[in-house]
Amino acid sequence: MKLDQIRVAQLADLQEVVNLYKTVCDHQSIDQFGADWTWGDYPSVEGLRDYILHATLVIGLKNDHVVAAGALTTGEEYPDVDWPTKVSDSEIGVWHLITVHPDYRATGISMQLLEALIGVARREGKKVIHLDVLADNIPSEKLYLKAGFQLVRELVIHYDDIGDQAAKVMEYQIKK
Repeated sequence: MKLDQIRVAQLADLQEVVNLYKTVCDHQSIDQFGADWTWGDYPSVEGLRDYILHATLVIGLKNDHVVAAGALTTGEEYPDVDWPTKVSDSEIGVWHLITVHPDYRATGISMQLLEALIGVARREGKKVIHLDVLADNIPSEKLYLKAGFQLVRELVIHYDDIGDQAAKVMEYQIKK
């Protein structure tokens, strides 16, 4: 399945974006894998609005509905990791809140979203993308590896909403 459009979210998209993340959070109880987010803490309406206002949220649309999204921020978020690629903070993109609506999973949409996010990072002059994935989220880890990320390290990360969790950090080197 192909997305109809992938673009940076605008404030007018906020309600659709909120609907997507609330649906994903509500669906978590029946997901064997996936995010372990706490709606209202992470993600929240305020946080999503902030990503949109800073033009860092990329959305994928199908039939005029937001069915995929992810945020790209700048700067190091994992200072204790010895990353293989040494670059300045301004050259690091960090991915957050990568998601696809449950009805659209296993359709290829997630790879389209990742490719678009890589393109945004490239246009912004990033040289690497960093992310973390919960250690038991095997489908996401496989997706990132397929997209060209390399596993850098397993560690315990403290998340404000869910506490200390086993996770893996990954890096993608952006080619020009």
